[in-house]
This record gives sequence, C-alpha cells and structure tokens, in this order.
Amino acid sequence: MALFKKSEPVEEPQPTASQSTPGAKKAVPTPSRREAEAARRARLNPQLSPKEARRREREAQARAREKALTAQDAEPARVLLRDFVDSRFNLAEFAMPVLFALLLVTMAMSMVPGLVEMSQWFLFVSWGYIGLMMLDTFVMWRKYKVVLADRYPGTPLQGLLSYGFNRQFTFRRWRRPAPRVKRGGSY
Repeated sequence: MALFKKSEPVEEPQPTASQSTPGAKKAVPTPSRREAEAARRARLNPQLSPKEARRREREAQARAREKALTAQDAEPARVLLRDFVDSRFNLAEFAMPVLFALLLVTMAMSMVPGLVEMSQWFLFVSWGYIGLMMLDTFVMWRKYKVVLADRYPGTPLQGLLSYGFNRQFTFRRWRRPAPRVKRGGSY
C-alpha cells in the first residue's frame, strides 16, 4: 500500500525576456524588505510638498465643481432658459460698461466747480438704467414662465430667476456654457 501517489512531472516555467540566464549577474540588486515597503507606500500615498498638495487639491475641486455644474446645467428648464436669454437682446448685458462710463463722467463733472449741479443728472440716468434693466428682466421672466409651462408643465421655478438674471448680466462671449442660439434665433 502506497501512502503517496506518484505525481506526474511538473513543467518548469520558461524564462522570459526579463529573467536572466542562470549564473548571470542581475542588473539591479534585489531591494530589501524595508526599501520595497517604502517604495510601495510612496506609490500608494506619495509625500507631496505643500505647494504640490494644494495644486492637486485645487485641481480635484475644479474637476468636482465642473462635474456638478455640468450635471446641473443639463436640466431641461435651465437649457431652455439659457437658449431663451441668449436669443434676445438684454439691457443687463451692457450694464457694467454703461454704469462705469456714467460713474467716470459723474466723477469728472464733480471736479469742475461749475458742473457739480449737472453731475447729479447722471446719477438719475444711472438709476434710470438700473430700472430699465429690472423692467427688462421682469418682461423676460414673464415670457419665460409661459414658454416653460408650455414645454415642460409642472417644472419647479426655484433658482431659475437668479440663473436667468446672471446669464443676462454676463457678456455674451463670457457666458458658460457658450450660447447655442443667435440673437433673434428660435429657442
């Protein structure tokens, strides 16, 4: 009675290109256990300088923010609002340059003694332009609510007014996502 079975011969693995022939010296000495563990830890959790760590953190936050904004901007109500705002002429788009020019004129006139009384009229013009912007936003919002109710009934309006005003207030070429509709085009 045999306690052990006779096993079949095992094939030895063939040396690959990375393995050297027996008896030949290795190109690099085998790392010690401490060196191998340190190298593995460095690959998994690299030691970064504070500057590099901040840069990587900023990049990760930017990627996360971009991903969240892309998902949020894909909502049908926001897409419709963007196209609606981009298809019309908006007074708020030119608010910064107009109000800045009025401020400069007012400051220049207030420095000249004979024109101080006249400079107050430019203040009224500034307030008038802001009022026209608000009226334009009100008209835009009323028309947009009708279009939204027609295309996507029951869609909540929360946050859309401020989103639309911010879109109106931004110069057309600086808007993100970029405008898809030309002025006067269909949305």
